[in-house]
Amino acid sequence: MMNAKRTSAILAIAILLAVAGGFVLTAAPSRPVRARAQDSYKTNELVVKLNPAAGATIGAINATYGTTTIGPLGSFVGVYRLHAPAGQDVTILAATMATDARLLYAHPNYLREPPEANPRSSRAWGGLDPAPYQTHYARTMLGLTTAQSITMGSGVVVAVLDTGVYLNHPALAGKLTDVRYDFVDDDTQPNDVGNGLDDDGDGEADEVVGHGTHVAGIVLMVAPAARIMPLRVLDSDGIGDDGIIAQAIEFAVNNGAHVINLSLGTADESEILEEAVGRATQAGVVVVSASGNGNTKTKQFPAAESCAIAVTSVNSNDIKSSFSNYGSWVDIASPGETIYSLLENDGYGSWSGTSMAAPFVSGQAALIRSLRPNWNPWQISAAIARTAKDIRANNPAFGSDLGEGRIDVAASVLFAQSAAQAPDDDALISSSCVEPETPGTTPTPTPSPTPTSAPGATPSPSPSPSPALDKRIHLPVVVR
Repeated sequence: MMNAKRTSAILAIAILLAVAGGFVLTAAPSRPVRARAQDSYKTNELVVKLNPAAGATIGAINATYGTTTIGPLGSFVGVYRLHAPAGQDVTILAATMATDARLLYAHPNYLREPPEANPRSSRAWGGLDPAPYQTHYARTMLGLTTAQSITMGSGVVVAVLDTGVYLNHPALAGKLTDVRYDFVDDDTQPNDVGNGLDDDGDGEADEVVGHGTHVAGIVLMVAPAARIMPLRVLDSDGIGDDGIIAQAIEFAVNNGAHVINLSLGTADESEILEEAVGRATQAGVVVVSASGNGNTKTKQFPAAESCAIAVTSVNSNDIKSSFSNYGSWVDIASPGETIYSLLENDGYGSWSGTSMAAPFVSGQAALIRSLRPNWNPWQISAAIARTAKDIRANNPAFGSDLGEGRIDVAASVLFAQSAAQAPDDDALISSSCVEPETPGTTPTPTPSPTPTSAPGATPSPSPSPSPALDKRIHLPVVVR
């Protein structure tokens, strides 16, 4: 490989317990009170994980620090959301709690947003005309006609964790899974619409409405027969927190997703996202994330997690986008400038950013997965890496800081079609992303689960019946 993603210790994953636990979705989260700032977080919330070896209870932790329990975090074993005492700086409190041997980790409940939300990048409304979507430069650049003559991605589910999707968009008819969820409003209608309010206090209202719809459209540009699982984790101003994002990742895994697209992130590293991404990858799900739009080497999370594929952006000439992040932690490049795709209100338009680059890779992974359902995420990512176009000559100042090169969808699909065996090296996913072990058990692979129950205790009704949702966790499952 030309680049290697720097490993961070994955203590939480190494001791992960695989259980068939209840999916607990606590009350709809309160609106964040700090946003649009480096190291932004919910000022009164923490995420902590008990150390099972210490035998402490969350009640004992609360008694020590004056915290109160909001609730357990999904079926992540021993993980809780806590309220900090009134007036307590959660960063100071979390730093203190992190030294407590009874806890494996403690950190603020960090906020995440799309790279395009801070600052808001250029978005051009294209009206109701789908023609540029059908003739977009990326189709030729990536060889989509050739790739789609071999596979269209049938049978593969791509979970898009974003602002939701515009559910009634004509281009999404028949393309969405019945299993879907809005983790912001705690209901089963993850619709990509605004509320007319400036929820984050930045002077703009609903600045990223359409983002999730746009991302979903890019996935379908590459893999038109794949199905999108829309999971809303960001509000219409583009703000979500680690607690709901981690639960949504878990939800996607439990309900049959094969690929997860995360066009969101910030510079704050958190153990709960590391654990969630690690669990998903170990369960056989490819996790793809945007590397950020700061034109910096600063790592963005979850993209920089060892178990995720970090995607940066290039233009139509394979030159690094002026906004795109770079560094040894970046895995691969993809077109991300003036990408024409779906928008809200049945519309179309162009948007630029690494959020647009990531779903091209998610769609590519879906095509490979449709041909090779027994390949695990490492092998799928290796096919992407092996067939990437070398763009170092186009970007002499960046060397290997743009990853393995620019994706070539046609070449990767042809490779997957003809490969005598699965690739065993060159994976974009770090070798440090290891399979979690459960003491005293021998896990066995589990097929994609059948939905069984809804995530909330009393979810809002859907306009039409849809399958209930699986609450169980199945680990490890390298092939799904």
